Amino acid sequence: MAVKKTPAKTPRRAPVKRTYRPSELAAEIGVDAKVLRAYLRKNHTRAAEAKNTSWIITSDVADAARKAFKKNEATK
Repeated sequence: MAVKKTPAKTPRRAPVKRTYRPSELAAEIGVDAKVLRAYLRKNHTRAAEAKNTSWIITSDVADAARKAFKKNEATK
């Protein structure tokens, strides 16, 4: 009797969430990068240790920024 071999299962990886730089996200949203950073400072504060370092914007924060700036679009 032949023994059937089953393929080894590879563990599933969690989807990699994208990160953004302020200039990338600002261009996507259609606002100036300074305006986006001001919004981020007010609504998504960073730890004090992050002051004077590059912004790394998570996908969750990027989604919130898109939603916030979508309100400012002119209706057609």
